[in-house]
Amino acid sequence: MFGKLMKYELKSLSKGLVPLYGAILAVAFINQFMFWMNGTMQMDMDVPQMTAIMVYTALCVAVAVMTLVIIVQRFDKGLLGQEGYLMFTLPVPTWQLTFSKLLGATIMTVVSGIVGFLSIMILGASEISWTDFLWNAGKVFSELGINHITMGMEIFLVGIASTVASITQIYLAIALGHLANKHRVAMAFVSYIAINVVQSILSGLLAMGDQSMTSGVFAFLNTMLTTSSVGVHAALGIGIAASLVQAAIFYFATNYILKNKLNLE
Repeated sequence: MFGKLMKYELKSLSKGLVPLYGAILAVAFINQFMFWMNGTMQMDMDVPQMTAIMVYTALCVAVAVMTLVIIVQRFDKGLLGQEGYLMFTLPVPTWQLTFSKLLGATIMTVVSGIVGFLSIMILGASEISWTDFLWNAGKVFSELGINHITMGMEIFLVGIASTVASITQIYLAIALGHLANKHRVAMAFVSYIAINVVQSILSGLLAMGDQSMTSGVFAFLNTMLTTSSVGVHAALGIGIAASLVQAAIFYFATNYILKNKLNLE
């Protein structure tokens, strides 16, 4: 059943995004062809070039905005709107419904990022040798004692973890907003802001915590940072762990609301 949920979710998410992916890559190729025809990327572009660049920029913004909008709509309408009456009658636990939304949203966010990165590579193909760039970057990291492959994987995981944390925070805000009888959209915005405020307060309280503990943490971090490789990997690891803890809290809180406090439209 979960496989069917994922198939349905990805199909619904990709409807509005796949055409934009094709458009942004096509416009990137058009821009690259114009740059190739002129021999280089010039600051004094003619009207067709300027138009193509503006279209490309607009599409990049559209992909980012549409990804966020579709993610919000799929959760709001799929679980808390009219579709929710059908979804919650399926013989699956609530956590699977939420997880299918989360996994689908994460996949499409990652795909959007990959498409954006590919379009940039296409756009700069005539000016930048990406093979040489990656080779030289690898050499620099090697000289610093940093395994660039490991670091690349860790950066990717940081991106995944932070994406999951951001999506689950949005889900929790929407779920909290639906606890209200009126003005649910406004309450969802208020909830999102409130969650950020609480996060900031907790971060401040942790920073102002026990002095000996804080000193010990800073001493530990300072020891790690004396070695570039250890410091970089440790910082990325802490970032991954922090995002996953946030995501877990938001996810389980959202599940609790959907399971015990559900208030469908």
